[in-house]
Amino acid sequence: MTIIETPPGVVEATDWTFPQYREDHLDNGFRVLIYDCPGQFVIAATLLFDVPLTAERRDIEGVAMLTGRCVTQGAAGRSAEDFADALALCGADLDASAFPDGLAVRLSVPVRQLGPALQLMSDAVAKPDFFDDEFEHEKRLRLQEIAQAAAYPQHVALEQVNAAIFGEARAARPVGGSTASVAHVRRDDVVSFARDHLHPTRATLVVAGDFGGEDPMVSVRQRFGEWRAEDAPLHGHDGAQPASTPRLVLVDFPAAPQATLRLAGPGITRSDERWPAMFVANYAVGGNFSSRINTVLREEKGFTYGVNSSLDTTRHTGLLAVSTAVRSDATVESLNDIVRIVKDSSGSLRDDEVATAVSAATQSAALGFERAEAVVGRVEMLLSQGLPLSHVDANLARIRAVTAEEANTAYSTVVKPQGLTVVVVGDATSLQGPLHDWGYAEVEIVTPGAG
Repeated sequence: MTIIETPPGVVEATDWTFPQYREDHLDNGFRVLIYDCPGQFVIAATLLFDVPLTAERRDIEGVAMLTGRCVTQGAAGRSAEDFADALALCGADLDASAFPDGLAVRLSVPVRQLGPALQLMSDAVAKPDFFDDEFEHEKRLRLQEIAQAAAYPQHVALEQVNAAIFGEARAARPVGGSTASVAHVRRDDVVSFARDHLHPTRATLVVAGDFGGEDPMVSVRQRFGEWRAEDAPLHGHDGAQPASTPRLVLVDFPAAPQATLRLAGPGITRSDERWPAMFVANYAVGGNFSSRINTVLREEKGFTYGVNSSLDTTRHTGLLAVSTAVRSDATVESLNDIVRIVKDSSGSLRDDEVATAVSAATQSAALGFERAEAVVGRVEMLLSQGLPLSHVDANLARIRAVTAEEANTAYSTVVKPQGLTVVVVGDATSLQGPLHDWGYAEVEIVTPGAG
């Protein structure tokens, strides 16, 4: 007897949506967001403090980053070694860092050890010890990192663009401070920064993963419920807005065989209604491997291994930035091509380019947020930039609907190709003359130094 099996029906595909969350609050003002991610048995958690870098005094910039690094180096009476051993017994990783819009303490731990690991996270922020030797060690490391970073042209180009485009605002200076400012930070400054700003009323805990049917709020209440602290006033946004006047900065790296290029100009924030259309437009112009800029500089001319344009955002500011490294003898031609393509792309984006960008952004979303860590990372960004938690789904829906006309309109109203800040890191002896002849702006020569 022949058995004929009927194949299962094909279910029509539906648009992916960001994981749903549950929100809770503790009596001390502590906010908790819980995301259930089935199959993700390594839990990701971020404790995000709404403390922007404008909270730092200028003479000790870098204190926020040092505070984050020091809180994980011993707490609640445990030495740094004992604290590290306790984390290891949980199979957990714990680190902290500062960025323009906040300070985040990040945890990764197997679900079976979530409770003990949350206790260590709580101890780190509520009961840090700031041992003298550990503070001095972290400060030395930070100063060494600053010195080492000065040897990398990409890092130098980024810092020089920020310095040129943001003037006297905090965004013009390194997130982790300069050599001079970090050198002035004392242990008492770190203690004061933590005391004044690491408070439950400024904090949101984001936890994501597969909790195996258990309620993680039980552990959260047990570990964070008794945390109390009084807020100190925060400095508000310093009004930083990127300049839109053309500048050309040449950073001298003698005998460098390559030139590192970074061009930047005012962009928009993710809260701007033009963001979905601008995202699509940027993807087509320089945001992917087959983009217009990469096709010319890499595929047609062979000047570079790759070039990329990005939309860089904080809560209050946005930048359009183009970055690459090219042969030194191709510097001016590359810069001219980039500016020309950026200019010519205004109003010329095609339906097929827009369709490709829309497809790439929306069809890869599920894969991009497959891991709990990625979910927590995106929520951290939403919170730090003041966006609603529904932003991911709403943004994807709007991207799906972007037309070529909308992409062209957004691009033409945002991008000012004749008002870019251009930074070139390379051999000034060979580049100064050609850059002067290019005529984009007066060449400003910078000699890199410590801090």
